[in-house]
Amino acid sequence: MAHSSLVIANEFIRRSLQSGCPITQMQVQKLVYFAHGWYLAVTGNRLVEDQVQAWDFGPVFPTLYSALRKFGRNPIDRVLRWGEDTPFNFDDAGEAIEVMAPEESAIIDQVWNAYGRFPAFKLSALTHEPGTPWEAAFEGGKNRPIADADIKSYFYNLMQAA
Repeated sequence: MAHSSLVIANEFIRRSLQSGCPITQMQVQKLVYFAHGWYLAVTGNRLVEDQVQAWDFGPVFPTLYSALRKFGRNPIDRVLRWGEDTPFNFDDAGEAIEVMAPEESAIIDQVWNAYGRFPAFKLSALTHEPGTPWEAAFEGGKNRPIADADIKSYFYNLMQAA
């Protein structure tokens, strides 16, 4: 079952807070994107229900951007909450959390272990490499959707090359 980008972001924010390794909104965006990509490649299913778009600084989940932009370039110091961090006034303001299947948690752990300590500019550079789904979708200033088929194919090829 696919999850809100806020839920997946909170998985990384929790790991950051627990490990004492601060992360910024740009890092969270890229970690959620990598988790989504690897999950697509491994299972063929979406991890994140939100559409990812090609923005100037790489792949972005607009709903997540709206929730995180208040942090600016500062480290994120708390998990996201429904209502408080979303535009929906009917949400209960509880923590954005959902039950994760074991394979979802495993991918999130692997992405955190592989990329969690990378600075934002390094994560962004990885998404901008030649042949990435971001490059295929990007058209300056248009925030175009990145196709799941392109994301799945890209990460599947990375998996096969490893």
